[in-house]
Amino acid sequence: MKFSFKISILVLLPAASFGLRAGEPASTPAPIAITADLVDRLLGEAQGRNPALQAASARAEAANSAVAAVRTWEDPTASFGLSASTSRGFQSSEEGNLVYGVDQKLPLYGRPDLRRKVAAAEASREQLAADFTTQKLRRDLQVALSGLALAGREAEIAEEDLAWLDATLAEVDHRYRVGQAREVDWLKIQTARAMAGDDLTTKKRERDHSAFALNRLLNRGLHLPWPKVALPSLQPPIYYTAPLVNAALAAAPELKVMRQESVSAQAAADLTRRQRLPDVSVGVEARQYSGDGGFREGMATVSFSVPWLNRSRYDDDWRRDQQRKRASDLAATDYALSVREELHHHIVDLDGARRQAVLYRDQLIPLTRQTLSSAQAGWERNLGPFQDILDAHRMLLADQLALAHALYDQATRLAEISFLTGSRDVGALVALAGEASFDHDSQ
Repeated sequence: MKFSFKISILVLLPAASFGLRAGEPASTPAPIAITADLVDRLLGEAQGRNPALQAASARAEAANSAVAAVRTWEDPTASFGLSASTSRGFQSSEEGNLVYGVDQKLPLYGRPDLRRKVAAAEASREQLAADFTTQKLRRDLQVALSGLALAGREAEIAEEDLAWLDATLAEVDHRYRVGQAREVDWLKIQTARAMAGDDLTTKKRERDHSAFALNRLLNRGLHLPWPKVALPSLQPPIYYTAPLVNAALAAAPELKVMRQESVSAQAAADLTRRQRLPDVSVGVEARQYSGDGGFREGMATVSFSVPWLNRSRYDDDWRRDQQRKRASDLAATDYALSVREELHHHIVDLDGARRQAVLYRDQLIPLTRQTLSSAQAGWERNLGPFQDILDAHRMLLADQLALAHALYDQATRLAEISFLTGSRDVGALVALAGEASFDHDSQ
């Protein structure tokens, strides 16, 4: 997911360099850290609230009920009739004119067991689908928490920027009044202050929306506030290795569902193959006379269907189910290949985000701060233009936002990799992947 962000004209100006002191900040609660335990607690809360999880659970329960509902014996068929004879036929008093009976289809050829097997395969698929929905929600919660942390960090940078701009504005205004600053410098800082105030409003509203989105996943009150969430710190590198690939192929939730679809298709094909055999039923029939209620005769019957006339149609049904099974296998094979590609893509993006975070944290931000200090010193001594301070501030703000976005990208990629491999936290991922190798995907 890509985020666009607006760069204010000015960022932090050290008030101390102008002889100004900002007020002591009020003590605020420490931001909460995004940990596996926190995500697990939120997932446990969502289990009883999130409609998607509840719907998946209901489908799984319905499929389990379908297994128990498979009947070994079909319902018997009862019949009742009234016959009438002509002058050339038998007398009703002799043969009977009330006809009744019952017919029962026999559970032959293991069809009930096959139907039960089909239902059980479908129940397993629905349970895997429910697990997939749960793991997907866990990933979404991680991403939403990281998004809230990013929005909070952006708002925090904007607040700090506005505070320092106020201090800087006071200093520029003072120097302008005593003739030590140009009017255009005063206009630039006024413009920067106005734009920073508007940018802070935007960032606060974006933070509120991030909390709104997180509450939606938990099915809480949508406007309930959230405490400040800290962006995850820089994490160790993770490499694309054979153990990591194997873990993804074994644990990828959607791939499990697709493989179970193949099992369901095979069970359906086995049942279809038995449908070409005749249905056999046994029954009894009795006749009695309505005049005196006396029993006249009874007989036992055996009946069966004649499926051979539609043999080619049954063969087509079986071939249809076989092709569905083949399609499920091929789809699972293709998705297994896409899992490798997706995992590799996430690893590449994760490496890029990590390198970018290191670059901004260790090189660009310190260098920009140093340049900003030099520009401030030069301006205070009338040895440099005020525009140099503005330019350095723009770069510093851009670097700070870029660092925040790099840490957010790292967190989202780790969430995706954890989702594919079934790993609960970063430590497990690092241990699973191990050291980098060059023949990791030779298999």
